[in-house]
Amino acid sequence: MVLHRFLLILGVAIFAGCASMAGYGDVRSVTGSDDGAAAAAVLDLLRARDIPAEPASDARSVFVYRGGMATLLSPIVQSDGLDRIVATRSYAPAPGHSDEDLHLLAGQLNESLNVGVFSVDEGALVFQSQMTFFDRLQSDELVAFLGWLDAAELAIVRVDGRPGALLISQ
Repeated sequence: MVLHRFLLILGVAIFAGCASMAGYGDVRSVTGSDDGAAAAAVLDLLRARDIPAEPASDARSVFVYRGGMATLLSPIVQSDGLDRIVATRSYAPAPGHSDEDLHLLAGQLNESLNVGVFSVDEGALVFQSQMTFFDRLQSDELVAFLGWLDAAELAIVRVDGRPGALLISQ
């Protein structure tokens, strides 16, 4: 009887462990150092979740579209070590705002937010952040990262103020 209960409890514990592992959604193995293959895995995971996405022209990155915003996801994988996906978003200036306004805003954002790096490139504010992974991409983590980027955008709008230097603040 005691052995039977022990085996039953052990079976339930093992089943619960397997069930909790299944909570990560789709998983893709990403090993080696092929950034293009990693981008294909990212694209596959996003499409499996019905998130609009398409390959970038260089085939080593993916554009994903959420809430009217395009985000460039660029996986960087290594044979040994921690892998990452660099996310880049670009924001146009609001009418009447100059590169100087954007540089000032980038400095304010870098000083007040700890979410990534802000810079100015070709007349736009650029925001870059990254998520790390190790040999496996999980769709739930990828989607959560995109949600985190959306939340960071709300923080950007708060720092920019109203009326702000960016179109997203209007």
